[in-house]
Amino acid sequence: SILEFVDLPGGTSRSRRHPMELLSRQKELQLRRRKSDVLEDLPPKRVIHVPLSLLPEQYETYARAEREGVLELRAKGLELKIQHVLELILRLKQVCNFCPRSGESAKLEELRSRIKVLDAEGHRALVFSQFTDDVFGVRALARELAEFNPMVFVGSMSASERDMAIQQFKVRSEHKVLILSLRSGGVGLNLQEASYVFHFDRWWNPAIERQAEDRSHRIGQTVPVTVFKYTLLGTIEERIHEILVLKQHLFDTIIDDVSLDIRTRLTAEEIFGLFGLERPPGEGRALRG
Repeated sequence: SILEFVDLPGGTSRSRRHPMELLSRQKELQLRRRKSDVLEDLPPKRVIHVPLSLLPEQYETYARAEREGVLELRAKGLELKIQHVLELILRLKQVCNFCPRSGESAKLEELRSRIKVLDAEGHRALVFSQFTDDVFGVRALARELAEFNPMVFVGSMSASERDMAIQQFKVRSEHKVLILSLRSGGVGLNLQEASYVFHFDRWWNPAIERQAEDRSHRIGQTVPVTVFKYTLLGTIEERIHEILVLKQHLFDTIIDDVSLDIRTRLTAEEIFGLFGLERPPGEGRALRG
C-alpha cells in the first residue's frame, strides 16, 4: 500500500512487479532498522525446533479425537464453517499438550528432562502456553513441574499477584521456572534472569511468539538465549507448521519479518484442506480476524 501511494502515478495500480524488484524498490523508499541492527552488544538468540512423537495412549486419544472430529465436520455438509474447523484444531492442540484421559504428555517428558539439565547447570527458564487451565495449560504445567518451584503468570491473576510472581522469580533463584500464558506474559516484561525459553504449544502468529521470547532476549541480557519450540509429528501441529514455514519464508524474503496469523494468512482452502475437506460454496476464500 505504501509503495502504491508513493511510487505509482496517482496512486493507481499497475502490473505487479517481480517480488525481488519490489523488495529492491522498497529499500529505496523505506528505512528499517531491526533490533539486531541497533543493539549490537545483545547476545545471540538461537531457536531450536523440537519434533516429538505422541506417547501411546496420547496417540490413541488424539487419533480418535481427530477421526470423530472430521466425521462431525463432514456431517455438517453445506452448514460447515471455518469456525467449526478452528474449534477442532483447538481441541486437537489441547490433546497435543496433555492426554485428557491419562495425563500423558510427550512434550512434558521432554521439557522436564531438559529443565533438569538446565537446573543442574544453573540456568533458569520461561515456559509459555496459550492455555491457562489445570488440564492442558499453565496450571497443569505448574503442577507437573513442582520440583522446580515454578512461578505462574496468567491474566486471571490480579495485578498485585502478577507483580509478586515476577518479583519472586527475579529475586529468588530457587524458582527455576516461570510459566506464563502467551497472551498475558508475552509483552511488557523484562525477564533477563532466564536464558532459556520454551514454547510448550505454538501460537500461529510468529510475531507474538517472538515478542514472548524477547522477554528474555533484551537489553540487560548478558548470555545467549536459547528458544525451544515443540511440534508433535503426525498431528495438526505439524501440518500447520509446514504451511506457515513456507509462507513465512516467502514473506521474510519479500517483506522482511512480517507477522503471520492462522486466521488471516491461511486461505479457506488451506484450512479445510488440513482435514481433507473441500471449501463449502459461499464460505470465504480467505480468513478474516
